[in-house]
Amino acid sequence: MDLDLLLRELDAAEINAFARELTTREDYELTRSIFPERNINNIKFRTSSSKRRVNAAKFRSYDAPTALATRHASRVVNEGLLPPLGQTLPISEMETILFNISHGSDTAEFIEKLYDDIERHFEAIKTSQEIAAGKLLASGVVPLPGLGLDVNWNVPSANRPTAAIKWDQANATPLTDELAWLDYLKSIGAPRPREIVTSSRARSHLASNQEYRASYYNTPIGGTTPTAMLAPDQVNAVRARYNLPPIREYDVQVYDDEGNFVRVLPDNLWCMIPGVAASQWGETQYGLTAEGIQLSTGSNPALTAEQAPGIVIVTKVEDNPVQIYTRGAAVGMPVLYTPDIHITAKVLD
Repeated sequence: MDLDLLLRELDAAEINAFARELTTREDYELTRSIFPERNINNIKFRTSSSKRRVNAAKFRSYDAPTALATRHASRVVNEGLLPPLGQTLPISEMETILFNISHGSDTAEFIEKLYDDIERHFEAIKTSQEIAAGKLLASGVVPLPGLGLDVNWNVPSANRPTAAIKWDQANATPLTDELAWLDYLKSIGAPRPREIVTSSRARSHLASNQEYRASYYNTPIGGTTPTAMLAPDQVNAVRARYNLPPIREYDVQVYDDEGNFVRVLPDNLWCMIPGVAASQWGETQYGLTAEGIQLSTGSNPALTAEQAPGIVIVTKVEDNPVQIYTRGAAVGMPVLYTPDIHITAKVLD
């Protein structure tokens, strides 16, 4: 049978319009709000960070010359190519589908398979970016498994501390630790964290911690602290007393590119997210794909120039054997603009 009837259903504009209506999973909080997604009309990332120090002006005597000041400023610019990612899926059972169409069936089965695969492409790419964002937050490095490369954003070791006493130990001091990390951020001029991102496992140890319980019950030195675990609102009361940021639990698990069921963010970390706009700290950037450029050019483009960046879906037809493929393509990864204004602390083994 000729494929003309089937191929009439493969309208690139409609397929990509459908893909653009799909939304990132609600629990993918790293790429939704921590490193939010942004499309850029480029294939390169470019980040810049500036540091500026202004000394106080000097007093002077009347009729004396004004002191000469010095500018203290530095600017760091990083630039590189955004990596491509994606996957291809064949629409299986083509012979059966073509046989059914040739005997009078409509193309509904084919269309259903096509759009199911578009959703798979979309979620697969989004999952790769969520995993990459987790790696970035956890270690300051984005591994690119398909390329065998790592993108190191040079997060200082001081921003990746380890609790001297792990928080699951009886004599742990999570309040003291967190306050010390806040003091460090303040000492380098970093903005105050807006929230903590951590696992339910790490957070759970606060309820039984001696330092938290002593603070809640206001136990005097040498006094006896009740041994009962604190309720969630009691833990929050202690944190409010010390003006500590609110906690967001994140326990997302996904299948990675090798089919392993993994945590996106290790459950032993305490991540202090800076209270700044994403454009001042980090984003998940999607750039221009070759497919997007192809679909947005020519005499009858399927995408406008503004729609070209981001995830793009294309189809391919083979005639030996008869087969139709769909491909999801993207160019992008999480990028870090300012590497030293957050804390990712290891608090458990």
